[in-house]
Amino acid sequence: MFTLRQIEVFNAVMQTGSVIGAAKVLNVSQPVVSRVLRHLEDQARMPLFERSKGRLQPTYNSTILYGEVASIFKSIQNLQHSMARMSAGDDMTLRIGSSPSLAARIVPRAMLKLRKRYPKLIMRLDTLSVAQVNDYLLFGEGEMVVGLFKQDHPALSTQLLGSGEIVAVLPEGQAAAYPADAVSDVADLLRGSLIGFEPTTPHGQAISEYLAARGIRYEPDTIVRFAEAACQMVQVGLGFAFVDSFTAASFEWAGFAIRKLPDAPRMNVFVHVHVERGLSSFGRMLKEAVRAEVEGELSRFANATSAGNRDQPSSMAP
Repeated sequence: MFTLRQIEVFNAVMQTGSVIGAAKVLNVSQPVVSRVLRHLEDQARMPLFERSKGRLQPTYNSTILYGEVASIFKSIQNLQHSMARMSAGDDMTLRIGSSPSLAARIVPRAMLKLRKRYPKLIMRLDTLSVAQVNDYLLFGEGEMVVGLFKQDHPALSTQLLGSGEIVAVLPEGQAAAYPADAVSDVADLLRGSLIGFEPTTPHGQAISEYLAARGIRYEPDTIVRFAEAACQMVQVGLGFAFVDSFTAASFEWAGFAIRKLPDAPRMNVFVHVHVERGLSSFGRMLKEAVRAEVEGELSRFANATSAGNRDQPSSMAP
């Protein structure tokens, strides 16, 4: 069986017609070319070249072999070209899913980092509810999902990337009653109109458990499905809401204020992947970019909700 090195030397000799030329093309010494060529002829059990005045004249058999070798090298060149395009993101598609809270700000910022590095990479972002995550990964629609809640399925792997917290978002009129950056009396908030979620949803469950621990029943006056809708309702003055800090931070703060809660429940950020498929190189880079954005968002959020900055949208700028 011929080795790739022998085929490479044979191809170079056929193209240049001499040991000297082949050595230059391959950037090796002439003795190396001569030695490989002798081994190749020994294995072939027939002469492949006739030596004459420093030149190598191909035999009839060499001409036949060269046709096959040229085909092999064309395939190798095509493979190298494809690998180079893949590594640059050309004609490649990265498809991921995200919960709405993270799709508004965290994930797009992470995607921007990849876009700057790989301008030809095609990226697709699907906004998913919790109920859609399992099928999205199990059926291979996307290679990963970034979300706020764990997924319980044996075929899926979950990794923690960071965490935020539940906060109160208040219309400007109600916010005036809480001049500090945090709410000290959660029960006092409930005097206002509460925009909330079904208690069976992830947000609703976290909030209802938090209130129950303080002897407060979770009874929203207005019920929505997504935290983004709750914030939009707060902006128009329909009431106040408890949402995750990532959703709250993704909104312009004109029209409402954010207040931290005592012993606020944590909202973790997870990445979910199929255990047998794993992540592509672009998926791994995006995952780390999301991790960095989560850390950066927490820092910006802490600064924005500190005394003197709590109602200023400019403090959340990247």
